[in-house]
Amino acid sequence: MASPEELKALCFDDRGGLKTKPECRSALINHLILDEMMDVMEAEDVTEKTLRDLNLWPVEEKPKDGSPLP
Repeated sequence: MASPEELKALCFDDRGGLKTKPECRSALINHLILDEMMDVMEAEDVTEKTLRDLNLWPVEEKPKDGSPLP
């Protein structure tokens, strides 16, 4: 299976810029299914774990008073 560094590299474009989270997720799933021969469910599980571990897109917290984010 691909190393964490190889999977992380799929989240960056040719110029080194960070892809959007959906683009990265798609690239990871495609790689795992096509190149690593994983089934879809396993590829999705590995992708979700990888995205959490990479933490490239911090989750914005909601304000404590319950108002929407600006």
